[in-house]
Amino acid sequence: MIIKRNFIIKLCCAAVALWLSTLLLPPCNPINAQHIDVFNIPREEATDKKTEGAPELVEVEVTDSYTYKVMVRKERLDEGNVFARELDIKALADDEKPPYHWGQVEYYDRRDIIQSLTRTTGFIECTKTRSGVLYFLPDGKKVVDWGRWSMWDCR
Repeated sequence: MIIKRNFIIKLCCAAVALWLSTLLLPPCNPINAQHIDVFNIPREEATDKKTEGAPELVEVEVTDSYTYKVMVRKERLDEGNVFARELDIKALADDEKPPYHWGQVEYYDRRDIIQSLTRTTGFIECTKTRSGVLYFLPDGKKVVDWGRWSMWDCR
């Protein structure tokens, strides 16, 4: 009985405090709020806003090419029966790394690999690399623990 009475007293005090705070706050005047919808201007009414003195820009086609080695089952390769899904590797997230490093997860094979990224345009070719450890798992999946990318080398 005492617990119910204390609860009711606390509830009443909270209600009175809320009521007093609404009386003391200045009234909200909805006339002061204005909104201009600049994102729904029809395209035909929009004007180009180009900066004076801006440099001339030219479009350049860029080709990114990733290269790395991956393990596949020898009998499947000999049969010519390797599919694209078998060439996929899953990069490990930071929270997935310890079980592989500590040997808590079974794998058939483990290899150190290097991945290179080549970025080519019509006038320059740049390359960066990163090393990793590739694990071939019993279910046929492959996971890799990549290191950091090197700096771009544009010689």
